Amino acid sequence: MGGAGLKAPPRRLAGPRRSPPQRLSFRRYPPRASSPSAQFMRSMSSSTASAKKIIVKHVTVIGGGLMGAGIAQVAAATGHTVVLVDQTEDILAKSKKGIEESLRKVAKKKFAENPKAGGEFVEKTLSSIVTSTDAASVVHSTDLVVEAIVENLKVKNELFKRLDKFAAEHTIFASNTSSLQITSIANATTRQDRFAGLHFFNPVPLMKLVEVIKTPMTSQKTFESLVDFSKALGKHPVSCKVRHCILQTCPRAVKSSLGFSLKGDASKEDIDTAMKLGAGYPMGPFELLDYVGLDTTKFIIDGWHETDVKNPLYQPSPCLNKLVAENKSGKKTGEGFYKYK
Repeated sequence: MGGAGLKAPPRRLAGPRRSPPQRLSFRRYPPRASSPSAQFMRSMSSSTASAKKIIVKHVTVIGGGLMGAGIAQVAAATGHTVVLVDQTEDILAKSKKGIEESLRKVAKKKFAENPKAGGEFVEKTLSSIVTSTDAASVVHSTDLVVEAIVENLKVKNELFKRLDKFAAEHTIFASNTSSLQITSIANATTRQDRFAGLHFFNPVPLMKLVEVIKTPMTSQKTFESLVDFSKALGKHPVSCKVRHCILQTCPRAVKSSLGFSLKGDASKEDIDTAMKLGAGYPMGPFELLDYVGLDTTKFIIDGWHETDVKNPLYQPSPCLNKLVAENKSGKKTGEGFYKYK
């Protein structure tokens, strides 16, 4: 039986060998234009990235007077590096001395039970402040420029126009002006979107309020960056548009106080006491005017008068003008409404 009856499987005839598969080649075409949706997504991503707020670390303060020195002090005391700028070394030396005296008062109260820590606080804060007489040479690496100089639009415009050429692209400009339109100052620069008002109140180390004034051109990014900076200083920022909000109440208080005193209805001492005890002011109106400087106050009132000639609140004060003409500008000259030793 053996398997003789079985047929062997047919032999498969050898065919031609298969060549290896050919690699497909693709012709290069120009890239396709993005779809509108893709372009939109990319623009959204780009705008989100560019809209990131500026974290202010380095601050340049222009003006070493009471306001400028106060701003420099609170910025340095809260971990910022500060360059304080003014016209002469003598002015800056006086500013640094005033800052040190103010810091020692703060330290004495804040570190009453630990004088050593208070001394370290003073030294550390002072080491964070350097001075310069050349604003243009120091703004190239700063995050924020705060101007606190004379209340004169032409002078401020010349300053910012010059600094605009040297400051970094991301640098925010801010003015601490008490009377001038922020828009009028911002227009002197090419960075209106990075320009705003940052109005502190005297004395800066004590007063918690800060007005952040947003012009129609100020970007939301700039506004929010300044709000965050104000909070980092331990201040309470409030938002204003174009003009100061709280400051508009000051002319009425000043005019009323001057009027009461001149007519003999109340003495300047009684008015100051009443405002401190009755309204919770840290200083009375006459004390504050002497502290700020009667010459500075005259500049402010004159500026308001120019913008609104018919407003009775903005009329020049003969009493104030007389004291300034006699070089009695307040605490800095030894006499104003009060006499100082």
